[in-house]
Amino acid sequence: MRCDRSFAFADYQILFPVHSASAPREFFRRPPPPPAPIPIHPASARASRGRTSRSFRCFRRILGAAISVQNSPPHICLTMLRAKETFRKMYSVAKNYCGGGLAASDALSVSALGRSLKPSRKASRHVVPCRARSFTQCSLGGGSADQEIVIALGSNVGDRISTFDRALRMMKNSGVNITRHACLYETSPAYVTDQPRFLNSAVRGTTKLEPHELLKKLKEIEKDIGRTDGIRYGPRPIDLDILLYGKSHISTENLTVPHERIHERPFVLAPLVDLLGSSTDDNVEKSWHSLAKCTGGFFESWDKLGGESIIGTEGIKRVLPVGNRLLDWSERTLVMGVLNLTPDSFSDGGKFQEVEAAIAQTKLLISEGADIIDIGAQSTRPLARRLSADEELERLVPVLDAITGIPEMEGKLLSVDTFYAEVAAEAVKRGVHIVNDVSGGQIDPRILEVVAELGVPYVTMHMRGDPSTMQSEQNLLYGDVCKEVASELYKRVRQAELSGIPLWRIVLDPGIGFSKNSKHNLEVIMGLESIRTEIGKMSLGASHVPILLGPSRKRFLGEICNRVNPTERDAATMVVATAGILNGANIVRVHNVKYGVDTAKSFMDLQFPNGQLTYVTGDRITASGFLPLFGGLLQAHGKYPGETRVSFSCKNKQGTKFTPMFQWPDKSLSFGVTQALAWKRAGLMPWYHAKGMHLFRMKLSECKCRMIKLVITGMVVP
Repeated sequence: MRCDRSFAFADYQILFPVHSASAPREFFRRPPPPPAPIPIHPASARASRGRTSRSFRCFRRILGAAISVQNSPPHICLTMLRAKETFRKMYSVAKNYCGGGLAASDALSVSALGRSLKPSRKASRHVVPCRARSFTQCSLGGGSADQEIVIALGSNVGDRISTFDRALRMMKNSGVNITRHACLYETSPAYVTDQPRFLNSAVRGTTKLEPHELLKKLKEIEKDIGRTDGIRYGPRPIDLDILLYGKSHISTENLTVPHERIHERPFVLAPLVDLLGSSTDDNVEKSWHSLAKCTGGFFESWDKLGGESIIGTEGIKRVLPVGNRLLDWSERTLVMGVLNLTPDSFSDGGKFQEVEAAIAQTKLLISEGADIIDIGAQSTRPLARRLSADEELERLVPVLDAITGIPEMEGKLLSVDTFYAEVAAEAVKRGVHIVNDVSGGQIDPRILEVVAELGVPYVTMHMRGDPSTMQSEQNLLYGDVCKEVASELYKRVRQAELSGIPLWRIVLDPGIGFSKNSKHNLEVIMGLESIRTEIGKMSLGASHVPILLGPSRKRFLGEICNRVNPTERDAATMVVATAGILNGANIVRVHNVKYGVDTAKSFMDLQFPNGQLTYVTGDRITASGFLPLFGGLLQAHGKYPGETRVSFSCKNKQGTKFTPMFQWPDKSLSFGVTQALAWKRAGLMPWYHAKGMHLFRMKLSECKCRMIKLVITGMVVP
């Protein structure tokens, strides 16, 4: 469809779409009687009460009407009419356009335009829906009700992150209320490949703007930021596209929703999927999935392109913007070194209060391989006295000023461990790159808006209460600790997002040692994947952000290993850190950086659909694989070079049980959860048995924790 004529008056517009250059006069003859009434959403216009002129009364009769004739789709779409003078002008234009053929008697229906506009008694109460072939659905809503929308962002020219920040601010000022953010992706250019790499993301929000009004606002933002007409698919400082608008399917000359190329573009689908939940009753999300070209919705479209398996490749990487660079945190585990400036920290209190001692320790941490130096001037151990913001700054500022000036800090990152907004603002002003808040914004809620303004990454941690109450009996009550930690942590994420911190700047910390006993801590460490999964049910994007794990020298390790002195818990810390990394931790926070770096670099684990490959420094390569065969499962496991075990297992006719596994060459007999998981991954396990095995695995969680205790004890106890 094309629009032959368009007449605009300020914020009001009339469109006359026709399919031929000259519409025959007979196209405007009266159509046959209309069908049953179809409700039309009232427009948002408000007109003054009182007398109206004859022309205004006549024109009011055709408002909201869609003129349709047999075998011809001409129609008039009239929206956003607010004042009597505007009605008069539009009526005059419409009358002249139709050569006088549109009289009041030709009105097919009248829709109310607000409380002040009442339909004429002579007007029909029926509505004939528009039959324009180029519209799958005509939606005139949005003027009076908020519509949920998704807008994609892209940039590959200039300071891309600053451009995104500016675009978000301008969208908020233009009538878009942003409620969710996707992760940030660095992607290879598509179509025109000889250009810089792109940054891509998307936001979800609400707006009262009509689709074309929203499009106009976005184009104005692009122009203000500096986008000009250039090569199609070529370099651009900013690209803003409407991916989804409410439950509408729109197809006009200059706007198609859903965006027509969603399904072929990983750099669009990845952020879009981030804005959805894997298990949700959200009716809007369900309608969005129904608009996808696949029966499985946008999830199926994403899986067809490779899904999560393509993240981390050269084509698309999930990144964290820190300072003037982008961290691909999935590439390797980052090590955060601890620098405490407090006299009462549980591990090294009083050692680094003096500026010279702090500088020496910083240089040591950097020489040992720390990626991030985390500076704290407030003790968060249980029952510690809370300092005021001024007291904390008095300790922090001299050390910060000295550390930021040493040459060893070149290329390294600084984070500040604080829950005060004033401290965070002053620290970032003096060169800090990351804010690490153990309270997740609960102690000083102002910190969320301050961090949003500062534009730095924000670590939000799980804790109940504050350091003085976190270990109380009430705060240690859990049902399923992983589910509850995930739920409470996600609430922190939502608060941060609604305060203006984009998801691509958020890091999650499950809070080891905070509001948890020894059993809880071990369950959380072994259940990091479960925590991600639970968060993913509410927001897949939130489940894709980095996880920071801080078990270093914590009291629960001393309880397990019988080590009273915190400095003797480093070996146990590394065992727990290894378990955390294997379960999905991306950053480990440690006091002993040398051991931490060795731990982070000591192994590699690659998983495939039919097996996995593991390499541990100083040891051999361990490989395992499985193959569905003759209704059973053939498995191989072993080390190279070294022994290899081959086994074959089968199930009964009902498919609900497993027979014992015979292993060769040691001729032993075994059966366990590992084999059951392999069956599930191979697609041979029915869903009801898979669910049963999941429950069985939950029952084994306590056994897993005991096994970890044994491993830790075996490493550090003589």
